[in-house]
Amino acid sequence: METTEFQIVVDDREQRGGLVAALAERSPLPVRVGRLGIGDVEIGPRVLVERKTVRDLVASIRDGRLFRQAYALNGACKRPLLIVEGRDAVDVVGVPPDSLRGALLALTIGYRVPMLRTGSTEETAELIAHLAWQERRRLARRDGVDTAPLPGRIAADMLGVIPGVGDFRAQRLVRRFGSLGGVLAAAEADLRAVAGVGPATARAIRRAAEDRCPDDDRPSVAEESPHWRAACGSA
Repeated sequence: METTEFQIVVDDREQRGGLVAALAERSPLPVRVGRLGIGDVEIGPRVLVERKTVRDLVASIRDGRLFRQAYALNGACKRPLLIVEGRDAVDVVGVPPDSLRGALLALTIGYRVPMLRTGSTEETAELIAHLAWQERRRLARRDGVDTAPLPGRIAADMLGVIPGVGDFRAQRLVRRFGSLGGVLAAAEADLRAVAGVGPATARAIRRAAEDRCPDDDRPSVAEESPHWRAACGSA
């Protein structure tokens, strides 16, 4: 597989809900709109996502559509996934508990389709973007492909070791500030303005940028790394 071809494809019928725009804002990977025969989002060559609201989930359990879709997902890809979006549990109240449990067990065990919950379209986009980034890196490692085509790879790898940052936030920070040096020079308030970066993560980044041994002027462990020093100068 050529890594540069890895992309996220969203079914064109999903445009009305704002998922495409939310994904384009959050994903470091290309997002394309097209017609999918099965599923709502295709992530690279292995993952297909079926996206439902809570109301959709309940309706599909009642009319049996959920299991037909699960069967189709399983036959079309190696890694099927169901994302149920929304926090309103009212729609589930009308489903007998035994029926709901049975349906979810059949879905996850019988059809081998895991289910994840999100609270909003934005949270769904965040999850899909993170999943796509992990999947792309996994496939690149498997195939021995250099991941350099993604901007800021070295800088992101260095940032990713800071507690609370990780791969996905690191990519987002590098895109926002242009380089590792730019991230480390940013004020805590500016760091917190980046989606997904909370107060604790912003403080951890500032500590990594400013920390020195208390007794003397020796550099921090991070600064002693030649990779860290090289990345500070460029993306």
